Formats: sequence, structure tokens, C-alpha cells
Amino acid sequence: MKLKLYVTLAVVGLVKLGHAQNFKNEVSVISENDAYVDITSDRYYTNGFFIRYKHALDGKKLSGERTKEILGFEVGQKIYNPFYSYAPDPATHDRPFSAYLYGEVNYSRFYSQQQMLKVSAQLGISGKNALGETFQKAFHKLVGQNQISGWAYALNSEPTINLGAEYNKRIFSTENGVLDGTAIASAFAGNVTTKASLGSLFRFGRFNEMDGSAAFSSLVSHNHTGKARRKYELFLSVIPQIHAVAFDSSIEGGLFLKNKGPVSFQPNPFVLTGQAGLTLSIARWTGSYMATFITNEVKNSARGYHYAYYSLAYRFSKS
Repeated sequence: MKLKLYVTLAVVGLVKLGHAQNFKNEVSVISENDAYVDITSDRYYTNGFFIRYKHALDGKKLSGERTKEILGFEVGQKIYNPFYSYAPDPATHDRPFSAYLYGEVNYSRFYSQQQMLKVSAQLGISGKNALGETFQKAFHKLVGQNQISGWAYALNSEPTINLGAEYNKRIFSTENGVLDGTAIASAFAGNVTTKASLGSLFRFGRFNEMDGSAAFSSLVSHNHTGKARRKYELFLSVIPQIHAVAFDSSIEGGLFLKNKGPVSFQPNPFVLTGQAGLTLSIARWTGSYMATFITNEVKNSARGYHYAYYSLAYRFSKS
């Protein structure tokens, strides 16, 4: 009984603290791995690691229907392998060994009619020189997993540039504010991936409007007059999407390379994804878990797969 009381008081204290002040900056760490869904899995998109920084631009400079602008930076790495990370025979590979290492700058603009526009640009390198083998071997050794074999047949490397745009618009919200739905449209072009996507985001629980919610990475604030309706967020997210894929360097190799590598394939033109997860945001902190399920991305015997991510964000610099 006492423990329950202490936990309740701690949560109430954090809620009051989080409501009392705003923070201009946020840094977050995200770890993705297929083992976060199934510990025995080690296939296809097998690991990702990202560090993100968000900064809210001065709200006093906004005009018209704009409610918030956020500048973001990101560095990250994605690692891919065939059906298993120990695959010494290239004849058995149903997806290439490859990696993608990059830096990104992005800009998000929010509008009063529950809309958001985000644009991004990435520079990086794809293929065997993106440190995928180095990181994967070190990680497997650290946690005592199986040996790695097969990177000798990885895709060749290519410097990359990729541009992206995403538009979100809320399409409904229940009267009690515990359920809403947002339409999502996005497109990416470059020699990393070229695709267009359509989908929806459904939130259920306690959450804020689009320009002040962890679901849209918009909890940072700098001289913004609007106040969050709720002092903390705790919600479930479900995100179904369909993707029309024209190019994927992790499957078919560098766009401008004549010699892609010893193993490469063609991507499926249409891929379905479904995501489901839980987010808690309180005071300076946000934590999330999200599982992703994907239909087969490759035109061969490969099958659909899954992975998940854990993320932790911390906000600082009082507004």
C-alpha cells in the first residue's frame, strides 16, 4: 500500500514539474533490432542506431497559421544481412550484406489546422564501407552471440544523398480526446532509397495536439504561447502504411555503380508495413517502444520480417 502511494506521489510530482516549464532542446537515442521482437531473429534489417537533436525555433517570429517550427539533426547507421548473420556461402543469400551510415538535417513546420510538414536531407555512405561489419561483429562479441560471416560478399560502397518530405494532417478526433487519426503522406528520392508512402497514425490514450506531442517529435518549445492540454502523455500508436518502391540501395546496390557487388537483387515494388507501440512522456523525458512488421521487400524467396525500437529522449534549456 505504501509503495503504491509513493509511486503515485512521484508521478504527480513529475507531472507538475513537466507542466511548469518548457524546454527548447531535446536529444534522443534510438536503438532498433529484430531481437527486440524475437530474440532468435537475426535477419534482413537487423540493427539500427540513431542520435537525434531537436531545437525549437523562436515562436515570436511566427506568422499566419504557423504554430511551431523545429530544426533537427541526426546521425545514424543501419545494418542489413541475409536470412542470418552467419552466412558464409553467397549462394544462400536472399538479401545482401550492407549498411548505411549518414548524417541528416531536417525542418518541421506545424500549422493551427492540425497539419505538419517536414523536409529532410541526408548525406552518407552505403555498402561495405559504412562500418556495418565492424559494428555488428563488435556487438555480437559484446553480448555473446554467434560469429559473423558473409561480409566479404557485401554490396560495394557509394557516397549518398537523399531528400525527403512528409505531410501529416489530422482526419478525426473523438469528442473526449482519447482517440485520433492522422493521414500520412511521404516521399524520398536519392541514391539511398526512392519511394512514396501513404498511411495513417492512430493514437489511443492521453496525448496532446500535433504541435506538442511526442508522436510528432514536437515537445520542444521556444516562446510559444500555446499550452499543452494534458500535462503528460501516455498513448498507444498504430501506424499502417503502403510503400511504392522504385529504388533501394540496401537491396540492389549503389545507383551509380556498375559493379554493385557479388550479391544483389531487385526490390518488390509494393511493401506493406504495420507498426504498434507505447509512448510515455513526462517532465523532461520521453520513452517509447515500437514494433514494426514488414512484408517481403525483395523479389526472391525472402519473407516478411519484423524489428522494434526503444527510444529515450531528454529535454533541456528552459524557454
